[in-house]
Amino acid sequence: MYKTSSELKREAKNALKGRWGQAILLNLVPAILRAVVTFFSVIAIVFSVTLFSFVTDSFTSTGSHHYEQTETFWEDGDIVGVNDFMPSDGTGSWRTTFNPAKLVFDLVLSFLTIGISYTFLDVIRSRERKIDAFRDAFRVFNGVDFVPLLLINILMTVFTTLWSLLLVIPGIVKGYSYSQSNFIYKDLSSRQDVQSMGATSYITESRLLMDGHKGRLFYIDLSFIGWHILCLMTFGLGYIFLEPYMNATKAAFYNDLAKDRYTAVEQVEEVIEEEEEWTSF
Repeated sequence: MYKTSSELKREAKNALKGRWGQAILLNLVPAILRAVVTFFSVIAIVFSVTLFSFVTDSFTSTGSHHYEQTETFWEDGDIVGVNDFMPSDGTGSWRTTFNPAKLVFDLVLSFLTIGISYTFLDVIRSRERKIDAFRDAFRVFNGVDFVPLLLINILMTVFTTLWSLLLVIPGIVKGYSYSQSNFIYKDLSSRQDVQSMGATSYITESRLLMDGHKGRLFYIDLSFIGWHILCLMTFGLGYIFLEPYMNATKAAFYNDLAKDRYTAVEQVEEVIEEEEEWTSF
């Protein structure tokens, strides 16, 4: 029998009771990063709307002669900064540019989130577990876990993207199917030598584990929408409080779903022995 979303949230709150300060410090770095991105995103949107309004007003408040001049400016890209805001590939269409800074940002944020999620899982399982904010946030940035987790998350991204090329919905569904891969890696690697296991093995295990439970996790995500709106109204600062709550709830979900499948030694050995060649994602 599995717990309801309300019970999982209650479990998360109980785990955070008396340690909200530690939890906030643990989530401080990713929360600040998200707040900075949210702030500049809002500024960019406001600036774009203002620029669009200015250009629109110039079209409607002047005669045809001025309209032709303005149109020429747009075509030639001579309006101040127009090429910066509307990058073109020479045909008038937008071009996609590779942004290494964003790639690094997403990678760091992703690994911080993984480390934080691991810590909350430990707290869910043992209420005596103390949180060391800085060390726990960067716990997966080491020589043992970094490369396997990097491979796992690269493959998850690739497979989810491939499914998304078909339609958006299949990509979302597969994203939920693969969502427990990092947790499974944590449990298996802490109980057994898993060097012989490929990165796809954890994704396969997640897919099997989430069979029939994707809707449960989707509903949990859906229940946080109101909180996300409130956080956006605070320019992302509210995530300092929301992130611990969400991460603890997701950890409680995995703990309830997996039970002792990946923690009991006998069952871990069975999982590794039954590993089969991965042929489908």
